Amino acid sequence: MKALNNKEVIIGYVKFSICLVLLIILTQLFIFTFLKTSESEISEIKAKTGNSEEIFREQAQLCDEFDDFFKRYHAFDLSDNVNSELLMRSIVSRKLEIDKKIEKFNDKDVKTHAFLLSKIDVLLKVRDSISTMKAEENRIKEEAVLCNGDLLKLWKKKGNVKFY
Repeated sequence: MKALNNKEVIIGYVKFSICLVLLIILTQLFIFTFLKTSESEISEIKAKTGNSEEIFREQAQLCDEFDDFFKRYHAFDLSDNVNSELLMRSIVSRKLEIDKKIEKFNDKDVKTHAFLLSKIDVLLKVRDSISTMKAEENRIKEEAVLCNGDLLKLWKKKGNVKFY
């Protein structure tokens, strides 16, 4: 037994199926366009940023190199018995190594590092001046002690002679 509106029910099922198929096709089309758009945006972002992860890794490595440089520099302050000539040679060679690494980069990627490296020359000149002045001060102190000792010997030898 068929229903009286069997033909209308079948037409309704067909219309519903067609609408469902159209919605599925439309959904697939939207998904496809979304994926293509996001893919093109991602490729554009990668093109603009370049190889940012590699640059970040190299910048972090440069920061580690600067840390090592300043640890060596700080060794001047830790002990007075440091071979300053050897340590200064080590610091300058480290600075030159860092300078070579900075030259490999694009200028905009290492602005801070390049600025810091340019100011290190001033720092090293000041340190060298301080070391020279300390050596001069120690030499003058030793001469003063020797002169004072010579004066005491002379004073004991001559008696209570007054020197003007």
